[in-house]
Amino acid sequence: MAHTFTDSGLSALLAIFPNTASAQPTAWWLGFFGSQTSGTVPSRTAYYGATPGGWSQSVGLPAFNMAANLWTTGAVNGNGVRVTAAQFAVTATAAGIANGYFLANRPTAAAPAVAFAFANFDDLTTITYNSGDIVRLTPAFQFNVSAGA
Repeated sequence: MAHTFTDSGLSALLAIFPNTASAQPTAWWLGFFGSQTSGTVPSRTAYYGATPGGWSQSVGLPAFNMAANLWTTGAVNGNGVRVTAAQFAVTATAAGIANGYFLANRPTAAAPAVAFAFANFDDLTTITYNSGDIVRLTPAFQFNVSAGA
């Protein structure tokens, strides 16, 4: 049995998640992860909660509250549909590294924190920062369609 999401179906899904406030967390948080490598993300079994597993949050980069109205409407991009948010800047409070970012319902590890998605930076680089450095991010998430799947 084949499974596929159409571009219009994904656009409709992305118009709801994470763009609207209906039936979803009241706040969205974007943070950075320092685990994995610059070209990999935590596995689908990674979790947040009181004691995260399968990944670790970057040291010294606080999560940023992303209001629902900061996200764009989903748009077809390559072989899927992508949603992007406004750029934000975070000032590092300690030295560390970041290999990508995550979308969660809480800014820090605590029950019932949930990490909904992880993404690498588009250029697949590791960011190295020092205390006082400003890290800027324009987050995006994309659902890809696999032809013939």
